[in-house]
Amino acid sequence: MQSLGIVGHIKPQRCSRGVSIVKLTVPGVVEANRSGVKLDCEYRVEEWERPGLVLKWYLDKIHLVYQWIPPLQPQALGVLSGRVNTSYRASRDPLAMHRALYIPRPDPALTGQYSCSVSTFEDEDTRSAPLLVWTPAQYVDLKYWRPSEHLVNISCHATGASPKPEFTLFTRDPNGTRQEVSVRGENGGREDSGVWAAGAWGLILWAETEADTIVGCTVTLPGTDHTHTTKKIYHPDLPIITTTTTTTTTTSTTTTESTTTRPGDGSRPRTNMSQDAATNNFFDFHNFFGSASRGGRVLSPLWYCVCSLMFVGEQLLERLGHL
Repeated sequence: MQSLGIVGHIKPQRCSRGVSIVKLTVPGVVEANRSGVKLDCEYRVEEWERPGLVLKWYLDKIHLVYQWIPPLQPQALGVLSGRVNTSYRASRDPLAMHRALYIPRPDPALTGQYSCSVSTFEDEDTRSAPLLVWTPAQYVDLKYWRPSEHLVNISCHATGASPKPEFTLFTRDPNGTRQEVSVRGENGGREDSGVWAAGAWGLILWAETEADTIVGCTVTLPGTDHTHTTKKIYHPDLPIITTTTTTTTTTSTTTTESTTTRPGDGSRPRTNMSQDAATNNFFDFHNFFGSASRGGRVLSPLWYCVCSLMFVGEQLLERLGHL
């Protein structure tokens, strides 16, 4: 008996993938507006998959920011619109020439996780890598003032920095002994341009802080080696400042140090004025201390008094423990 057969074309099985990313190159950490950067995505496409090739770049996995469908011209989308040189060619291969993102002037708004996706009709491959575009603070301001009989507040504020700055407060007495000041609260917000305005504050005991003690603040940018330190000489003859007081305090001297030198940014001396502390929105009692303590919700003066008493109590308990 003759067996029945099926006549037709059977597609041969292929062991290799139709498309695969060979290498993804993202610089990782770059300083804003210093030089152009290239994000490259090298891939291999089998001959039978080439007609359906599509290359896409995503930011933070969900935002499509670049698309190229050969032989059409590439498109920069979203946050990369107007920021990418779409004429840049990374290869002479017609199916790879526009695979890369060339950004002539990177800025902090472009920080994020970049994903290169290469797909065909039957296959797809994706790889991701982070890009951090950092910039030093345009201005760093350090203030100290006396909110109660027993306490002195140290407040540090940085603007125009990226990523979100972190703050270390400290004192150094006339003998050279350095002591870190615990950060009691923080505040900050990110602008559309990608830079931050942020600050932190801490408390020291007025009676135990000697004249000519150095009060300082070090601003660091996570993920970079950049630091910026601002210092002031402490004068204890401070009036007690409340939310309605606008009395001027003694002028102090400010010095700054930075690991990366930038002309004219954030290092100018500034008088430590209690009027500034009472009227500046960032350091205003209700806005700064309330927002820092409760994520933006203004707290009552009672809460601030409680915080002050808790701080004094901690100091007393610590002393009793040494007796």
